[in-house]
Amino acid sequence: MRIITGSAKGRHLKMPGGGKTRPAMDKVKGSTFNIIAGLVEDARFLDLFAGSGNLGIEGLSRGGSYAAFVDAARECTRTIKENLEITRLADRGEVFTMDCLKFLQTVDLAPFDIVFIDPPYLKGLLEPLLQFIPRCRMFSTDTLFIIERQKKDVLNFEKMPGCRLVDERVFGDTVITFFRLTTNPE
Repeated sequence: MRIITGSAKGRHLKMPGGGKTRPAMDKVKGSTFNIIAGLVEDARFLDLFAGSGNLGIEGLSRGGSYAAFVDAARECTRTIKENLEITRLADRGEVFTMDCLKFLQTVDLAPFDIVFIDPPYLKGLLEPLLQFIPRCRMFSTDTLFIIERQKKDVLNFEKMPGCRLVDERVFGDTVITFFRLTTNPE
């Protein structure tokens, strides 16, 4: 796995051991960043279920100003820190070893521009997050949320008050869903 473009272009990232992560394929990652290219410069990223930090680090490499990486597995967050050092982007990244929902409920940071949500497939982790996101003050109607999920992981946006589907792209069995909030959290 490597960084596709930007200041860390071509640098290879380490992967956490034990098969704990499923990194975004270069094709999917490249297509996602092509779609959001105009939003990346100086953006604040949040990488939930960060794994190796692949998505947030790609955002930093392309000109993002800050990225927060959240993963519950210590091995993953240790790897993210190493990858930030490898790419020389550690000064713009902050790593949190904690459950993603707990992070949203307890941490208070300046609002994020782009949020990557890449949970383990078919584990039921998306629904609790999506229920809480409209109430989280780290987001606004300008925040773009990007979910990577398997086709079988169904999202019911019509049943999610406060969320508006913006776009959806399919890559084989992988679906990338883009959404925004309809109102700012209070």
